[in-house]
Amino acid sequence: MERSEVKALLELYFEGQTTLQQEKELSTYFLTEESIDAELLPYKAIFAAFAATKEVTTAVEPKVKRPRRSWRVIWGTVASLSAAACVALGVFLWSGESQRGTADLICYIDGVEVKDSDIARAEAERILADAAVDVSQAMAQIEKINIFNNR
Repeated sequence: MERSEVKALLELYFEGQTTLQQEKELSTYFLTEESIDAELLPYKAIFAAFAATKEVTTAVEPKVKRPRRSWRVIWGTVASLSAAACVALGVFLWSGESQRGTADLICYIDGVEVKDSDIARAEAERILADAAVDVSQAMAQIEKINIFNNR
């Protein structure tokens, strides 16, 4: 390849307008040609470095560390679900008795006896809402863990 051709290809190369074939020609020229003009010698070092990096391989594969499951999250979810089930069962049993008319409502909220069914129902709904929030937060944490486990 002539010096003018090499200079033209280098100009195109550094402007990012060469084809793969032209880049291979440049690489071959600089790696195999023994008599290169002095002004083109710096480019020989560049193409030699590119060729050397193609030969470098990594022997060690990156190790992906899988996060450990947080047992607090799992037990928190189980506890929240159990609490919600207990409250729901209590409301179910309480509502069944009051419909049959066999017993009066007696409910204790924070150690205070409450006989008003509206107050008891409101407290049960508040407890269920709190449990639902706890469960949704725990499920969000579990979903994050699952995302990491699937990677």
